[in-house]
Amino acid sequence: MKRNLLIALVVIAFMSIMFFSFKTFISTINNQRNCEFANIDNIEINVGINIPSVESSNCNYDDVKNEKSVYFKFDKDVNINEYCSLNKFSKLKTSNLEDYLDLNYTGNNNPFKKGIDNFYSKSEARYSNNYHAILNAKTKELWIVISFKD
Repeated sequence: MKRNLLIALVVIAFMSIMFFSFKTFISTINNQRNCEFANIDNIEINVGINIPSVESSNCNYDDVKNEKSVYFKFDKDVNINEYCSLNKFSKLKTSNLEDYLDLNYTGNNNPFKKGIDNFYSKSEARYSNNYHAILNAKTKELWIVISFKD
């Protein structure tokens, strides 16, 4: 009886340590602001958008504004229609363009240098941040600007 109780306590202690270690690791990724450690995971957690395989990327974090700007060029194999649907992007309308023009984009300059054809957008005010995402479906480029609230 004592042996079974001891085994159960050891298993519970081990599982508790594993759970809290995993939770701490996820919190570390979530709270990361620089562009070096787990950058894609940080963006996926803070924005809720899946980032598929990429050809190239660029990132900048502004300490003063507490803002992260990222740019991704997706691999050619990414099915962009499926990607838009799964991540709930909406076709960018001219009436919504005002919200996106003055953001601090990184990467391939301003995404709107050649108009807004083939552009999709998604934005949200979350508990820890506000974000704006712009996707060019034709060139498979994604720009995200995250403004952290802390």
